[in-house]
Amino acid sequence: MKNIAILVYSTHHGNTRKLVDAIAMGQDDIDVFDITKEKPEDLSQYAVVGIASGIYAGHFGKPLVNYVKTHLCEGQRVFVLYTYGMPRAGYTNEIKSIVEESRCIYTGEYGCKGHNTFGPFKLFGGTGKGHPDAAEIQGAIDFFVGLKFKRMKVK
Repeated sequence: MKNIAILVYSTHHGNTRKLVDAIAMGQDDIDVFDITKEKPEDLSQYAVVGIASGIYAGHFGKPLVNYVKTHLCEGQRVFVLYTYGMPRAGYTNEIKSIVEESRCIYTGEYGCKGHNTFGPFKLFGGTGKGHPDAAEIQGAIDFFVGLKFKRMKVK
């Protein structure tokens, strides 16, 4: 059994992909899947699944949400990464429900600001320029390391 799969949906500025790439760098026990290009048929070989997305109109990317609805396996540990244009509560509610319905274990989440050019923000170059910044990327790494070695005890 492999250890960790991270499913990523990051289509506009690559904000969330920056977090995932920083976490996966140099880790041979992590497989990263860009859900826009490849969707693994079987996640049962992974003990841990990361779900990573930018926030699009208040929600995780629909292709990623639809994929995890039918592919998570009971007992898997699931963590979530996301980037947003505007901070607010509730971005992960739908994912948490899917994890619960799949009888998986929700182990935590990390979210931070990302560059946002949605709608009218595009007219003046967007908001959150330069985000995620180095500190936010390090925050994602620290979050993951804390999960990996303290709660998940993945080898």
